[in-house]
Amino acid sequence: MKTTQHLLSNRLFWIIFACFSVFYFRGLFSVIYGTDATIYASLSAEMMETKSWLQIFHKGNDYLDKPPLHFWLSAGSFSLFGINSFAYKLPSFLFTLLGTYSTFKLGKLLYNSQIGKIASLLFYTSFAVILINQDVRTDTILVGIVVFSLWQLITYVQTANWLNLIFGFVGIGFAMLAKGPIGLMVPVLSLGIHFLVKKEWNHILKWQWLVGIVISLIVISPMLWGLYTQFDLQPNKEFNLASGMEGKGTSGIKFYFWDQSFGRITGSNKEWKNDSSIFFFVHTFLWSFLPWSFLGILGLFKKIKESVLHRTKHEFFTLGAIVIPYLALSKSQFQLPHYIYVFFPMWFILAGWYVYKLKETSVWYQLLRWIQVVLNLGFILVSLVVVTLFFPTKSLFLWLPILIGLAGMVYLYKNYKGKMQLATTTFLGFGMVMFIFSFHFLPQVLSFDGPYQAAVKSKELEANQIFSNNVQSLSFDIYGNVKVTYKDVFQLQEYTNKGNYIFVNETQLTDVLNTYDEKSVYEFNHHAATNLKLSFLLESTREKTFEKFYLIEI
Repeated sequence: MKTTQHLLSNRLFWIIFACFSVFYFRGLFSVIYGTDATIYASLSAEMMETKSWLQIFHKGNDYLDKPPLHFWLSAGSFSLFGINSFAYKLPSFLFTLLGTYSTFKLGKLLYNSQIGKIASLLFYTSFAVILINQDVRTDTILVGIVVFSLWQLITYVQTANWLNLIFGFVGIGFAMLAKGPIGLMVPVLSLGIHFLVKKEWNHILKWQWLVGIVISLIVISPMLWGLYTQFDLQPNKEFNLASGMEGKGTSGIKFYFWDQSFGRITGSNKEWKNDSSIFFFVHTFLWSFLPWSFLGILGLFKKIKESVLHRTKHEFFTLGAIVIPYLALSKSQFQLPHYIYVFFPMWFILAGWYVYKLKETSVWYQLLRWIQVVLNLGFILVSLVVVTLFFPTKSLFLWLPILIGLAGMVYLYKNYKGKMQLATTTFLGFGMVMFIFSFHFLPQVLSFDGPYQAAVKSKELEANQIFSNNVQSLSFDIYGNVKVTYKDVFQLQEYTNKGNYIFVNETQLTDVLNTYDEKSVYEFNHHAATNLKLSFLLESTREKTFEKFYLIEI
């Protein structure tokens, strides 16, 4: 059997990086799906056209939900590349590359170059990161900026280089523009916990941190001014937000700094409360950290154990960025899977540290090896189930990578041993699943995206106007011939006989048909890609799961 001194050579790193990049590039051109992503894309397109960069509106309504960086970047990208999936997703992918590089640099800074390379590749090949580049929201940008900020600030702590301080706090400012105060809290907890545990009081009391805070405030000042003029300066303003909230006299600045983030944790914000279990993020971690979930768990617990036993020999930056935010988010009254992705880069550094130090003679290596064998068998099974049971195909393009993957794993298990075998077989097995996910499973699922299909049909029909009062109609703003106009669909008599269409769901169909002398009715099956169930995946029961949408010419 062949052995290797290095777990991850430069050549192997770039081969794996290039192979997984194929999945990212495929995702750049896939359909924008899910309620949040379509709202953000529609809002960005509207921002590009109206040039209202500081006061944010959507469909004529005040928007007060997410900070504007994601919208600014998407709007700018739309202006360069047109309104399409690629333009919307490109900025997020670029920040993923920044996050990958920053994870490498931070891992190298805290440990060594080999650990940095391992950590960055684990990050880039994880399901969570691939997924948020498909279903693009604000988190993709946040993750990349936060790890960049930590890299710069920890470098400043070690070198006292002012340029690193500036870059670090500019990064924090952008992170706050991406998702709010969480972009500040993770770096603060990372550095603060480390300084407290190590009793490095001189770092805590640095006056330079005040300069950094001023830098971050300057970065977020355009957003704060926009919130102040749109909301705080108009205390008697009554509004019906595009995000669904109704209000009067709401402070935009208070909403940003408290309600949207800390209000969810404390429960004081009644708008966001889904009563998730305190263990919600346990199973979230297990699937989102794949295929490195158990590596991450072992790495975290070993780090905690060794840090407690040998405090002076270990850094606490990574633990500070992970443990306290994880516990705080677990107590939140409103939880969604992507909330914990913000500290995943630091967790991948611990996973890289663990696998680098792991002795191949230890019982933990044997346990991890068998866990990864089971996972690889699971990846093979999932791939076969998708192409034979869920969405059967005879395409050689899809079957060939599976056959190559199976042959490759047999070869690797036979000819390699140790950590090299563990790593390469897992990359290969998970890469097989991601190929099927990117090139077959997700496209098949999105073929049942009713609003998208209706938008494409409207472009084919060259519709003059589209009217709707359904939030799912926002796909027309990206893929349709014209943007959707929000109106009462039962008060459009003046728009009839002009090549105009109404987009409605099944509950409105009968009333619309009774109101108008329709010319054409187009029906579309819909199932949300963000809420997949076995009844949808099985072809025999799929038809029963569909929601119906209709495009009606009036």
